[in-house]
Amino acid sequence: MIQLRLAFRRSVTRGWARGVLAWWLSAVATGMAFQLGPLGPAMESRLTNEPDSTLALIAGRLGILLKGRVHEEITQLAYDCPVAPRDLAQDAVCAQADQDWATPFIIYGVRWNDLPPFSLSPGQGQCGAFGKSCRVDQTVRFSTQPACWYCLFADAQKIAQTQRIVGCRAGPGEVVGNVMTRSHFGDLQFLHAMASDEGIPASVTQAEVLDWLEFAWKVSARQINGARLLRDVPIATIQQRFGCTGWTVADLYIRGRQDAASGLAPKLHHIAFGSVLHTVQDSFAAGHVEREAGGATEEVCPGASYPQPPRVIEFHAYGHQDPALHDAADTRAAMTSEHTVEGWPDAVAASRNLAQLHEDLAPWDEVQPYLQCLFELSSQSRASSAGAGFSR
Repeated sequence: MIQLRLAFRRSVTRGWARGVLAWWLSAVATGMAFQLGPLGPAMESRLTNEPDSTLALIAGRLGILLKGRVHEEITQLAYDCPVAPRDLAQDAVCAQADQDWATPFIIYGVRWNDLPPFSLSPGQGQCGAFGKSCRVDQTVRFSTQPACWYCLFADAQKIAQTQRIVGCRAGPGEVVGNVMTRSHFGDLQFLHAMASDEGIPASVTQAEVLDWLEFAWKVSARQINGARLLRDVPIATIQQRFGCTGWTVADLYIRGRQDAASGLAPKLHHIAFGSVLHTVQDSFAAGHVEREAGGATEEVCPGASYPQPPRVIEFHAYGHQDPALHDAADTRAAMTSEHTVEGWPDAVAASRNLAQLHEDLAPWDEVQPYLQCLFELSSQSRASSAGAGFSR
């Protein structure tokens, strides 16, 4: 117990613990329960120097529920983790930590969309939920500044109800956020195959998603290297969202761990591919995207030898969704309930196809027709909203 208390004090500075505890007790009293990504594999704990036991303790103190390893399981299945489709609902072996079918760096990338590292400038570390400041001299990860991370997350969840969270420049009705708050609540929601706000035409979000996938795939195929400045990448959405920064590709994906000693920089192509998988997998979750009813069509994707999945009717926006309803659609049970025993769930099937293309070192020009097919719009497509059944 003494060791656990000391671990907690290392992550939550003195004078902050009282505010954290008071907020936590208030959250419990009002029935609040939040979920964030699951604990990472052993390799990630080693890289961040923070053991799972400490993170689980702090998550519990904050009243946070840790999600199941749905993305990790889908990715391990994509790399032939040995479970037959007919047994998937009952056999969760591929969801266990530290399965080694996919590399730990691909798993790091799959987790990146939910838990991107970010830095704060002086004045950006103030957090209303706890009334204290985050450390601005240290890269923020849930594993290194968990209370700060979640405080900023909770603040952003409230802010998003009335203002847009954006990147470099804020206009009327907008505030500047960091990569994490922007990805969950703001202008980077395309990382999760979601719209940045309500009322956005489906074609606009589709273009953002495909721009992101082009960028990430080109990094994964080593067509774009880690030293490239994001503002110099000739992809519209990347320039619009990151063009005013001095960030490199490595800064975006592995901020605070660009050094050779971490071992992450040489594996940047695996990390980027993991982030591709996350975006595609999210697009088959009902809280993110509404697709046409039914399973995969009998059509074949134009320019690719894969089945056409149900087309996109609406990209949802998270800002006005009920978090509990959203999270319920992201569970393993939701994923396994939507497939027949003869085939894989759509998210698994798409991930398996993409894994093969990645193993074959396919360049973007060969992959683009399939990714375009995965996000083809329905003739009934409509502008974004919280989504039927997901509103607060």
